[in-house]
Amino acid sequence: MRGFACIGLKEYEGNEIMTKQPSRRALIVTLLIVCTMQMPHLAILPGTNLIATEVFPERGIQTIHSVMALPGILSVIGSILAGMLVRYGMATKKNMTVLGLSLIGFAGVIAIFQGGHFWQLGLMNVFIGTGTGIFVTTSQSIMFDSFDEKTRRFMAATQFSCINGGALVMSLICGWLITIVWYGGHLMMLITLPIAVLAGIVLPAGERIKSVESGGAERTKVPPSVYYYAFMIFIYVILYSVAAMNVSTHIEQGALGDPAMAGVATAIMMGGGVVSGLVLPRVAQGLRDHVFTVSFIAMAFAFSLMNLFASSLFVTFASMFIFGMSMSMLIPRCIFQASNLSDPSNSATVSMLVCSIASGVGHTMSPIIITNITLALGGESTRFRFQFSAFVCLAIAVLTLLYNLHRERSRS
Repeated sequence: MRGFACIGLKEYEGNEIMTKQPSRRALIVTLLIVCTMQMPHLAILPGTNLIATEVFPERGIQTIHSVMALPGILSVIGSILAGMLVRYGMATKKNMTVLGLSLIGFAGVIAIFQGGHFWQLGLMNVFIGTGTGIFVTTSQSIMFDSFDEKTRRFMAATQFSCINGGALVMSLICGWLITIVWYGGHLMMLITLPIAVLAGIVLPAGERIKSVESGGAERTKVPPSVYYYAFMIFIYVILYSVAAMNVSTHIEQGALGDPAMAGVATAIMMGGGVVSGLVLPRVAQGLRDHVFTVSFIAMAFAFSLMNLFASSLFVTFASMFIFGMSMSMLIPRCIFQASNLSDPSNSATVSMLVCSIASGVGHTMSPIIITNITLALGGESTRFRFQFSAFVCLAIAVLTLLYNLHRERSRS
């Protein structure tokens, strides 16, 4: 706790929307705890191959991939809903954060009464996705509103380590639970219920945003650069999800282990994010937007390793670690830059675009685009899927390098 006090965090004052502030330390710690639940979909992914081959084999791998990706598109719907309700003064950010966390927890309640029906799998993923979109949008908006630039930079890096740390723990536990019961990952969602209670106690109550006609501040437009950072997250998540969604199949195709081992691989990926978030923030800051190019090159390298050394569990783990590191370089940069372009009147919209819609649509589009293309060209082999993704990453790395050099010249 003292570490937070020593970084010079400034109490937010004068915000007409956030009228009652809790303790600065309590707010920071609570927001970091809340953000540990931002990747609940990764906790259920280690069971993808088991669900496709043993629980619902008649549905096919493509259908199962699409159902497991439901949280992505539904997080977008939840995010838009939350953003609209907050923007037009129909709900507070705190209330929507608590609601979102509670919906994820309700997926765990459904899992308790799981009867082995395919529709129940879809319903659980509906609650996970919708709840994620709602609480991520509003909790991130609270962070944008409540702190100054220095603190937001700290939060952008530290919270991503917490996000990956939470996903790491959930992946390990869920990988083990899935070996006992196929919906074990969904049972893990029950953990969000006490976090929802904590958020309800600590987060600032806030007021509903007033319209201009009723005396509220005029809402500012979202700057164009926000859309650029949202697009970078969108493209990145499409390719990142290839690794997360296919690692369980890759491990079983190579006879490297079972769903528990896939859970370990996912946890190692999250571990890479934790390490990168703690160790590399200054490096990423120095690279500025060129960190995008570095991240895509790192992913291309990791994908190629998984293809060339498909029979090595160690190389698979090392590759997953690299994926995690690349994410903690790219996404915090996008979030921090977007937060500097927002103000209290549009922070919910900016948060919705960068933190929820971009990643949610990317996660959903990943199997639709990558899985379908690689199934048509190379069959069900994960090795071909990974190498194809590596080439795409390299192409995007070149494009981002050229575009960012162009932007730098335009500014000079």
